[in-house]
Amino acid sequence: MSTVLRFLFVIPFGFIAACLVAAFAMLWPFLELPSGRIGDPVFLFHATVAFGAQSAQIGSVVLLPFALFVLATEIFALSSILLHLAAGLLGGVAVLFGTYGRDVPHMSVQTAILVASLCFALVYWIIAGHRAGRWRSSETRPLPAPTSEG
Repeated sequence: MSTVLRFLFVIPFGFIAACLVAAFAMLWPFLELPSGRIGDPVFLFHATVAFGAQSAQIGSVVLLPFALFVLATEIFALSSILLHLAAGLLGGVAVLFGTYGRDVPHMSVQTAILVASLCFALVYWIIAGHRAGRWRSSETRPLPAPTSEG
């Protein structure tokens, strides 16, 4: 039962939370917060719409590569934080090259994309990635490498 709950709720929740955090990381450096407009409902509505649109854009771009990565980590029980962060960084670089090609954007945009990809990977690992492959029974899980004590 916990396996079904993991695949139906925990992994999708981790994906959605990671998309929201990545959108926040993408927009925060470029969001100007004038002191008088913090409580302005129009400003809050515009910021919410921009935040939601950025989250949806991130989710739609990374859905297929993310699904393949999750499938691999769940099958092979790869729950390393370094693996998740490396995959996030690789995804950020792929987005940069895939989107801009040789026309490199401003360094602040590059930094925002890479930080957002690392935030995405970290949040997903915290919510669901650290338990990747634990749903498998102990008979089908690969045995740990023998350690040499000496």
